[in-house]
Amino acid sequence: MLKECDILIVGAATTGIYFSWLMAKKGHSVLVIDKEEREQVGQRLEVIHLDKETFKELNVPPPTEEPELIGSWKGIWVSRLPWFFQRMYKILESDGVQFEFSCKFKELMFENDRIVGAKVEKENNEHEVLARLVVDASGVACAVRSSLPDNYGVETWTYDSTNRFFVILHYIKWLKPDEPHPVSGNTWPYYFVFFDPGYMGEKLENAIMGIIGPESFEKTEAIMEEFLESSIIAPFELKKKEYCSFPLTLPPYSLVADGFFCAGDSAATMNPIAARGIPETWHLCKNTEDIFDAALKSGEYLSRERLWEVNVKHFRGEGAELASVYMLSSFLHVFKEKELNFLFQKIMPILDPPNAEEEATEIKLSAGKILKVIGKILGGLFTGKLSIKRIFKVIKISRYAGKLKKHYINYPEIPEGLEKWIERTKEITELRKVQPRIFKTTSATYP
Repeated sequence: MLKECDILIVGAATTGIYFSWLMAKKGHSVLVIDKEEREQVGQRLEVIHLDKETFKELNVPPPTEEPELIGSWKGIWVSRLPWFFQRMYKILESDGVQFEFSCKFKELMFENDRIVGAKVEKENNEHEVLARLVVDASGVACAVRSSLPDNYGVETWTYDSTNRFFVILHYIKWLKPDEPHPVSGNTWPYYFVFFDPGYMGEKLENAIMGIIGPESFEKTEAIMEEFLESSIIAPFELKKKEYCSFPLTLPPYSLVADGFFCAGDSAATMNPIAARGIPETWHLCKNTEDIFDAALKSGEYLSRERLWEVNVKHFRGEGAELASVYMLSSFLHVFKEKELNFLFQKIMPILDPPNAEEEATEIKLSAGKILKVIGKILGGLFTGKLSIKRIFKVIKISRYAGKLKKHYINYPEIPEGLEKWIERTKEITELRKVQPRIFKTTSATYP
């Protein structure tokens, strides 16, 4: 194991592998550790949907053959995550990244109250690794960030029942695939139930039936049971279930501190409406790679001030967009079940046409689409399918989202302006309201 490196990354999943790859190709020594065995990383989720455009834009080699590649659907690769990781590990190692698996982060090391590395444990032996930069890519565990000292410059909060969604994926096989049944892209918005491609056969007899729920896996299970009892779904065979969660909160107000950086789920780098974080995290890493490269090559200690440009570049750009989406996401809680169904049935075909070759991973509204959407909303108001009171609530939420985005675009140029900026951020985000969603058998408060 390396005793000294430029960058120590905790977590060998999507965030860790991409950032390590960028830095290794810049000539920096990188050590990535993960608590799991090499073959076990990614086993928690077998099938993953990878955005083709992101792979092309960021020059990430896409899956090309089985067993990794299952198929293609609209703008995504339907792939097996464990195989994707194993392929990428080999590519990264050829570019100089070093890995240590079954290796657990224990605690940070400090000198003069500044991070200089970390203590890790492998095979019951503790090792000290000196590093100029320690990166938390540990996902929702937030293993490194949550261990930072108070007042180190990055918040140490962790995930609980109030700031994340709980996801249960049901791998199913349709028992009568030639008869009508839900297809990929179908959504029941009130229950947050969706259907995505699974193991893709010639008849598309396999699918993933997923649900995104609040509070706990137990609550999510209860909502799913009610959905299945109240909805007419074609008969299916349940093959297996997978459980995961993803953030629904604003990121830490700073992603960097002395000798430290966090990204991915550990930093809530997430688009909550699209329920995805890989493209957003990879863009964060790509957009800031030159800042880290220059700081490392300067020979200076990587202080908070030296790395501050990472915050400025991200939060004034894509981070501002994601903050706006976070505020907008509460509009889903405004409508009643029939109203949500009406909106999705009438508006989603405009935003994401079912016969489109590419998935609407980024919704771009042309003037024509906007007019069509307005027409559908007006039609819903005139026919009583939508409440004008709730439409006005959505307009108010969109104003709050615009206000927060504008505020993020004015992220402070230097650390000294952060405290005042945070005060204003909290004032705006307190305007985001959520309310319990009432089901037949239970109620639930979504983040």
